Order: sequence, then C-alpha cells, then structure tokens
Amino acid sequence: MKLKASAATQRKVAQATAIASLAFLVTACAQAPRETFDLTTETGVLRSVALRGGPAVFVPEPAALAPTSSDRIVVRAGDDSVAVLPGVQWSDPMPRLFQRRLIEALQQCGLSASSNFGAQTQLQADVRRFEIDIARNRAVIEVSVQLVDSGGGRAKAARIFVEEAPAPEHIGSPAARSLGEAAARIALRIGQWTRARL
Repeated sequence: MKLKASAATQRKVAQATAIASLAFLVTACAQAPRETFDLTTETGVLRSVALRGGPAVFVPEPAALAPTSSDRIVVRAGDDSVAVLPGVQWSDPMPRLFQRRLIEALQQCGLSASSNFGAQTQLQADVRRFEIDIARNRAVIEVSVQLVDSGGGRAKAARIFVEEAPAPEHIGSPAARSLGEAAARIALRIGQWTRARL
C-alpha cells in the first residue's frame, strides 16, 4: 500500500510541477518586453541648428485621442477599425515624441523653438492620425496646427497638414521607420509654414 500511495503522490507532484511550469511560461510570454522605437533625429543635427536665434516659439505637447495618445503604434484596418501592433511601442507617448520632432524641425528652420512657456507665439498641434493604414500600405499622419498669440490667445493662422509614406510591412521596425519618415517630412513642412508667418 505504501508503494501505491508513493506512486500516486509522485504523479500528483509531477502534475503540479507541469502546471506550474506551464503557468510560468504563459506569464513569461505575456510579460515579454516590447521592442521600443523613437522618432528623434541625430543629436548632431539638432546641435548644428540650436544656436540660431530666430523668433521664439513655444511648442506645447500636441493633443491626441487614444490610442494615438499612447506609446503604442496604431494600425487602421480596411473597415476603419483601429488597433495597436503587438510587441512594439514608442519610447514615450507619441504626442511627446512628436513634440520633440516639431521643436527640432522649427529649429532647423531658424526659429528659437522650445517646450518652455514664455514665447510670444505658441504652435498648438492636434494629431488626428498617426498610424499605419493596412489597407493602403501607407503610414499616415494628419495634424491640425494653429499659431496662437500667447498674450491674448488669438489664433494668428491655422492649417491641416497630411503626410504619407510607403508602409509595405506592418510589423515592428519597418512600421516605425515608415511613421518616422512621414513624421520628419510633416514636421519640416510645419516648420517652414510657421517660419513664413513670423
């Protein structure tokens, strides 16, 4: 009897160990770190233009709705439904990354742009789309911007910008690279537009 009891106990222990191992593997997969991407340019480029002393512009963090406002890379399907790419993320919430991209672009255009309040002019941005359009294989960014007088809050000028880039692959690095390309182009266009109005 003792031998039979010992064998039964061993089976229970083995089953419990197998279940615990399976649970550990599932948890490990669920908590696997996401691949992280950024939108910033090389620091050498920024330093080469940061000393230019054009008109000052305050660039607050752009507005955006979820999930665009998060740190996830957004994709849009053919039925217009929105989801996020699994296993990848931005290094910061997207509006904060795009704010830095805008500041760099404005500086490249000869403006003294920063995220510190105090300039007479604000560049307010509302990011409406920042995503991979799966149906069209395109990275799509749409941004509404306003130049606002910091003193009285009066809008001086406004415009909607749209930029696209090819996105044949809808995974990690290729998707982030396509969005980064579109972000660089749209930020430069916004910078040029802003410079022309100050």
